Amino acid sequence: YFAAKKSKYKSGVMITGSHNPKNYNGFKMVMFNKSFYGKNIYNLGKFAENGSDLIFTGEVENINIEDEYISRILKSFKNYEKGSLFDKKIIWDCGNGATGNILKNLIKYLPGKHFVLFSEIDGNFPNHDPDPTKEENLSELKKNIIDLNADFGIAFDGDGDRISVMKKDGELIPGDILTSYLSLSINDKSKDIILDIKSSSVAKNIIEKLGFNVQIWKTGHSHIKSKMTEIGTLLAGEMSGHIFFSDEYYGYDDALYSSLRFLNLINEGHDLYSFLNDLDPYYATPELKIKCSEESKFQIIENISKKLKNKYKLNNLILIDGVRVNLNVGWYLIRASNTENALVIRVEGKTEEYKKQLVQEVKNLLYEENIIVNL
Repeated sequence: YFAAKKSKYKSGVMITGSHNPKNYNGFKMVMFNKSFYGKNIYNLGKFAENGSDLIFTGEVENINIEDEYISRILKSFKNYEKGSLFDKKIIWDCGNGATGNILKNLIKYLPGKHFVLFSEIDGNFPNHDPDPTKEENLSELKKNIIDLNADFGIAFDGDGDRISVMKKDGELIPGDILTSYLSLSINDKSKDIILDIKSSSVAKNIIEKLGFNVQIWKTGHSHIKSKMTEIGTLLAGEMSGHIFFSDEYYGYDDALYSSLRFLNLINEGHDLYSFLNDLDPYYATPELKIKCSEESKFQIIENISKKLKNKYKLNNLILIDGVRVNLNVGWYLIRASNTENALVIRVEGKTEEYKKQLVQEVKNLLYEENIIVNL
C-alpha cells in the first residue's frame, strides 16, 4: 500500500493469503490508491475471459522502500526523549509474516525493551498459523510475556495489516476495544469513527462518551476504506484487528503504523490497564466461525434475514452485512464471511444470562437451516 501510494503509478498488487493458513492465497489490488474489489474483480475476470488483441510493453524495477517507510511511520511517534514507554517491556510476534525485517529495524528507534518472535519471513508459517486474533496461535507470545514479565505483546498477521494486542495476563484485547483506546489519539471530534458490524456496544459507547459519533459499517477492509473516503472519517477499526488512520496517515490498514499509534498513547501516559478497567462489564462471545459451503452461505443468511424481519421491527435490525439484531438485553450477528467458507457469529448480552438466551436464539435459527452447532 505504501509503495503504491508513494510511486508515480498509484496502483499495486499484493500476493497474500492475509491471516489465513499457508494453503490459502490470492491477490489484493489497489487502483489509484483505492481498493479494487467486489464487482471490479468480477468485471476484470469477464474482461480477461474475452481476451484482448492490444499489446503493451513495460519494465521491471526492484525497489527497497523499507527505510523510507520506517522514516514515514516514525513521524507518528512524537517524543523520543521522555515518556512512559521507557520503562516498558514489549514482546512482538511477527508470526513469520511480512513484518519481520521491518520490525527488527523499527524497534531500534523506539524507547523501551523489545523482544521479537518469529521475524524470519516464511510463507509456510512454521511456528503458528498467521491469524493473530486466535489465542491458540499466540501461545509462545503469551509464554514470553509471562516469563519475561512484559507489559504487553503485539502480534501481526501474514501480510501485516492486522494487529492484536495481548495483555500481561495473556488475554487478547478485542479489535473493537483496541479501536476505542486508539480513539484517544484523534483530536477532531467533528469526524465520525467507524466500527465494523461485529463490534461491541461497549466499544461504541466508549467512543461516544469521548465525544465522537460512531458509524457501524460492513466488515472487510475494502468496505471500511471506501466508507472512510465517502464520509471523511479519521479512524476506523474492525474486530479482526484492521485499524485505519487518516488523520496523520493514508487511511489504509497498516498494523505496524497502528502499533506506533498505540505505543505513542502509552508513551504519553494513557494507561492501557486503567482504560480497560473502566470499561462497562459486557458478556460477549468471541468471533465464532461455522464452516459453510460457498454456494449456500449467502442463501442461509437470506433465509434467516427474512425470518427476523417478520419477528422484529426494522429499527432493531442492521442488514448491511448479514443481519445484526439489537435488543434491550444485548445483540447478535449472523453473517457470511468474505474470505472463508464460513458463517460468522457474534453474541453479546448485558448479563451472562442474557448472553445465553441470545446464543440459544442463534442456535435455533441455524438449526432451522440444518446447521447444528455447539456455541
